[in-house]
Amino acid sequence: MSFLIRSTALLSLAVLLVGCQPDGPPAALTPAPEFQVQTGSDPHSFAEYEQVRVRHLRLDLDADFSARTLSGHVLLELDRPEPGFQRLVLDTRDLDIRDVNAIQPDGQYLPVSWRFGADQGHLGRPLVIALPAGIEEVRIDYTTSPEAFGLQWLDAQQTSSGKPFLFSQSQPHYARTWVPLQDTPAVRYTFDATIRGPRDLMVVMGADGNELARNDTGEYQFTMPQAIPSYLMAIAIGDLEFAETGPRTGVYAEPDWIEAAAEEFDVLEDMVEIGEDLYGPYRWGRYDLLVLPPSFPFGGMENPRLSYLTPTIIAGDGSLLALVAHELAHSWSGNLVTNAAWRDLWLNEGFTVYFEARIMEALYGPEIRNQLAKLSWDGLKETLETVDERDRQLVRDLSDRDPEQAFMPVPYDMGGFFMDWLEDRVGREAFDAFLREYFDHFAFESIDSEDFRAYIEQHLVAEYPDRLSMAEIDQWLYEPGMPASAEAIEPVSDAFERVDAARREWQAGERSLAELPTDDWSVHQWRHFLSGLADTLDAETMARMDEQFGLVEQTNYEILYLWLMRSIEAEYEPGIERLERFLLEVGRNKFTRPLYAALAESNWGRDWAIKVYQRARPGYHPLTRQASERALGL
Repeated sequence: MSFLIRSTALLSLAVLLVGCQPDGPPAALTPAPEFQVQTGSDPHSFAEYEQVRVRHLRLDLDADFSARTLSGHVLLELDRPEPGFQRLVLDTRDLDIRDVNAIQPDGQYLPVSWRFGADQGHLGRPLVIALPAGIEEVRIDYTTSPEAFGLQWLDAQQTSSGKPFLFSQSQPHYARTWVPLQDTPAVRYTFDATIRGPRDLMVVMGADGNELARNDTGEYQFTMPQAIPSYLMAIAIGDLEFAETGPRTGVYAEPDWIEAAAEEFDVLEDMVEIGEDLYGPYRWGRYDLLVLPPSFPFGGMENPRLSYLTPTIIAGDGSLLALVAHELAHSWSGNLVTNAAWRDLWLNEGFTVYFEARIMEALYGPEIRNQLAKLSWDGLKETLETVDERDRQLVRDLSDRDPEQAFMPVPYDMGGFFMDWLEDRVGREAFDAFLREYFDHFAFESIDSEDFRAYIEQHLVAEYPDRLSMAEIDQWLYEPGMPASAEAIEPVSDAFERVDAARREWQAGERSLAELPTDDWSVHQWRHFLSGLADTLDAETMARMDEQFGLVEQTNYEILYLWLMRSIEAEYEPGIERLERFLLEVGRNKFTRPLYAALAESNWGRDWAIKVYQRARPGYHPLTRQASERALGL
């Protein structure tokens, strides 16, 4: 449904709004004469943030694992740019609102009128609240749904600790499933929180106040002094331990994971220092990691001060730390300077892919960076050949779509290559200076592509008019596909060329499996090797490869995933057996979605995959369920 239709519905709702409180007279609600979309409004939020804006919120919640709910209240402190505008519209989804009160200047509660608008599917329902003159704080008492899309409640048998676990995933628009708020990246606010959970579990948040050991009360206090958008709201509760990796860095994980995680991420402090050397001070205090159970649907989530990570990157050799570099880089590109709407996701992710590459280059050298870039380049080319034209450009119209569809390779990898292209044109020294100034200029702001465009025109194009033009930049931003000028920055990896030569010689019978120089291969070379074998292997050859390399029992999930894809193609029985265990154990969408899709497209696997999925489904996050069911055509 279009935003205009939703706006009309809200206006009708506001006109008809009546008191919903049993105690005291309802406050009068005077709707604005017209409800119109403001320039720059987020089409995925009902919030009228140009008229009333949340500046701070205070959470007080109890976590009930038996009911699978968070219950309590939130106090919203407001800015009112238009004092005469007498309603507050919030985003909610499946929340049970019990009470709404305005808090008067003397601290007394004033019951106010409120009502839900019509349900709009993935957008939820607007909560429209009467806002009397002079009121700058509202309290909302509520309870979340046991099926809240932004929360996953795990039973004891679904964790390595044997104790239950809760974690949130608020991006892109799921914060509204556990807090009534203005759920748009255009609005930033600070917050405080008091959270009570079971005494034998620890509560952590993406905020200041995370403790280094479990307390004996079950109550934890948090504060976030830097303003963040709603999608960075994060909470987790579980049987957690902490291990320090540096003066301001460390890792939280369940007991079975903590030692391996601390060893895997022992360069975390070095990564933060590299980030600061590149683009200025880290402005969030501490930088800690939280290793979640394997059902976490993503590789990582950049929640400020506490990035979430999948355990599937703990390979024992630090070979998959690019993902950690990515989440850390978001502390500048995304968390510090944020896309104001999901059409501009590339502002978060493209900058971050580039920043990640610079961290990896500083840690491991240019060859590893080139290998990672080549994998991304090849994957992006494949994506651009298969997706609809409207998804082949950086700035995309998502107004009539679920913002979840913003998250695909184009804003990430094409955005990263746009940064590479800019560096190539003006030189690394000049581009680094530009980025440092950019992060300083827009710090703690939410911006759109047009803000970026105006800034780069003034601060880079004007400085280098013989090397850059706005026509070229507009081609990157607004036209589908990679510009022809991108050929100048296509990554080349000598290491991959050696892998290609060895693969060709083996396939031609000129060398045996034992003669492949795999002892010297990085995980990225293995990925390149296995990707190049798509649709070329039979079960007999795979058996010989397993005998030589033990791929079916790989502990590196990136390599194992590709081996399982080859197993589907070749109907390789040991691989299919391992695939079943994999799908039952791992809920990371990067792996599960394409595996289910490959099974659904095979001439044998769809019915089998559906049976496996039905068994795996209870342990999957709602996002993984949604993606898996789409892949299976359910």
